[in-house]
Amino acid sequence: MIDWLTVVAHGFWIAGLALILAALSYYYWLAGQEGRSLRRELAGPSFQKLLLVGLLLVGIGLSGTSRQLWQVIAAAAVAVGAAIALVLLWRTAAE
Repeated sequence: MIDWLTVVAHGFWIAGLALILAALSYYYWLAGQEGRSLRRELAGPSFQKLLLVGLLLVGIGLSGTSRQLWQVIAAAAVAVGAAIALVLLWRTAAE
């Protein structure tokens, strides 16, 4: 029988990594098109938001698939840290 909760949890971290990879690919392309350095593009708030959402998804997914307590704590720390950083980034962008 298929454990659907595990499938969903794995889907979260896979989607998070796919989002991070897509963001890196897009901003690499954008840096080449605009003639700017990749470092400058990656330092922008739009990339930072995508990166943090991806890290949040990875943390949620890994905390759902972990078997040992220390793994759950580490993955939850990544998710909580990404969520806090995302909220702070959105608050500073709104000001």
